[in-house]
Amino acid sequence: MKTKELHKALAFCLGLTILPLVGCHRDVVDADREADGDTTIHVDGEAVDSNFEQAEQQFDRAGEEIKEGAQDVGAAVKQGAEQVGDAVQEGAERIEAEVGPVAREVLSDANITAKVKAKLAADPEVPAAYIDVDTVDGVVTLNGKVASQEISQEAEKLARRTDGVKQVNNLIQVAGQEPPAPPGTGR
Repeated sequence: MKTKELHKALAFCLGLTILPLVGCHRDVVDADREADGDTTIHVDGEAVDSNFEQAEQQFDRAGEEIKEGAQDVGAAVKQGAEQVGDAVQEGAERIEAEVGPVAREVLSDANITAKVKAKLAADPEVPAAYIDVDTVDGVVTLNGKVASQEISQEAEKLARRTDGVKQVNNLIQVAGQEPPAPPGTGR
């Protein structure tokens, strides 16, 4: 590339770089071609300073608008988060109201079953390993097979004396005898 063409290209690039900064006014940047064909660029410093001051003011205004917009977005996000938190709290309360009683009953039944099993296991005359204990709504059902009627009665007595037990269905079978009829079958 020839030197003059390189100068023209550089002047053009420099003009593209400077013009946006100074506001693209013809009275700020002026390019002339000298007699020998070289391009010279003249920049009016006062106009550049004035344009920079205007640009700075515009940037400051834009910054304030961005700041205000960010504050508005922040407030909206906070409000949305509060609404989500309120909805979660309401949902938790509704679940507690609807599921809580059932969950407490199931836990209560499991607790009663554990207490009855512990009492059976603690009694040396009762073969706790051969007696199943199930609890539903505080009603304990004993199932299994033992050697005598006395052991069956002792297991029932232990179950009845357990906190939370409302009723005991003793379906324990005594070895060599027909199993007892489940309650309500009329057998």
